[in-house]
Amino acid sequence: MAEYFSFIDRQLVNILKISGLLIPGIERVIAIYYDHTLEDVYAKSLKRNSSGTQIEDFLINDDNNTIEKLRIQKEPVNWYKKGELPFDTKDANKVIMEIFNELENVVLLMRFFNINDKNYDLLFFYFNENAGNFEICKSNKSLSVKNKSIIEHLLFNSIKTIIETNRQDLQILQLLIENTQAIIQNNNEMKDELKIMKKRNGQSLVNLCKSYIKEISSQRNKEFKLTDDALKKISDYHGDINNLKPAIERTVSCIENTYFENDNEVIEINDWNINFFNYDLKTKPAEKRLIITDKYTKTILLLDKLENASQEVKSKNFSLTSANVGKLFPSPITAPAISDALKKHRKKILYLLKKHPEKWRIIRNEFRPLINVITAKPNLEDYYNSEKEN
Repeated sequence: MAEYFSFIDRQLVNILKISGLLIPGIERVIAIYYDHTLEDVYAKSLKRNSSGTQIEDFLINDDNNTIEKLRIQKEPVNWYKKGELPFDTKDANKVIMEIFNELENVVLLMRFFNINDKNYDLLFFYFNENAGNFEICKSNKSLSVKNKSIIEHLLFNSIKTIIETNRQDLQILQLLIENTQAIIQNNNEMKDELKIMKKRNGQSLVNLCKSYIKEISSQRNKEFKLTDDALKKISDYHGDINNLKPAIERTVSCIENTYFENDNEVIEINDWNINFFNYDLKTKPAEKRLIITDKYTKTILLLDKLENASQEVKSKNFSLTSANVGKLFPSPITAPAISDALKKHRKKILYLLKKHPEKWRIIRNEFRPLINVITAKPNLEDYYNSEKEN
């Protein structure tokens, strides 16, 4: 159930406006209500004047607990003289309990149940004594019992409607708040579950690749080890799991062909050694797949390393020379070593460049040693007749 807030402190102005439209003779309203947030009884006074309405806190002198007694009574409406009420202190001292003339009772009290403290909130409406002010008649006669019956019926039902509407709105608002909180909580729980699933999935991929490395190490009589950065890269992998093993095998082959003079007992595999791109890139139907066979593996690895190193050289704003490119190989090599490798793989390079024009864009267009291989006159015939290499 929605928490109930006192309608008076929220709707007093609206109540006066509606009351004023129904009965123009209202000159003042005093509201006494229990505020559950402050856990105490409070009062507000609202007056009408030429500039509009003014609402302010109202202090009550209630030494005789009159307000408390009024709040426990169950009659929905009562009429009082102004002098009877505890907050009209000047007149209250002169009051002698007797049967008052009904015509002098011009203060209408209405009670509305407050479910927080199980007592009644009070609304006091002060009316002009002249019945003509209510446009019921044009005389200066006082309010009659019939007049008052009409007034209390109109006011009570109008205010009751405001209260019920307010309560329903609060209930709907509370439901919306609860639904929103539930959605937020579910979303946070799903995020936490997703994080756990990603972590578990990443650990599974790491364990799988570790088993591949162990298997490869056993087959090649060399001990390979994945660094922490490499393990992190593997744990973040989101591609096809079937591509993991060939990616690891290709990485190991690449390292073996570059670390010729590595005498370390354990060969480390870093994150930059691992490349998932060629396996997980979805090619368009019109694109040709990269040919990877034993015959071309080493040449492809050479071109890949040249391309990756060249890209890094450019990102650092260095000159694209053989010396700079060689320094950024996984295992640095000299410029002469690059020239020898290009010369050794010349025919296969020409064939691969012709077969895959979308590959190795930097080195084929900007890396002078490779451009020399492509454009050198003695090698043009090899380039155009390189199909024979297949």
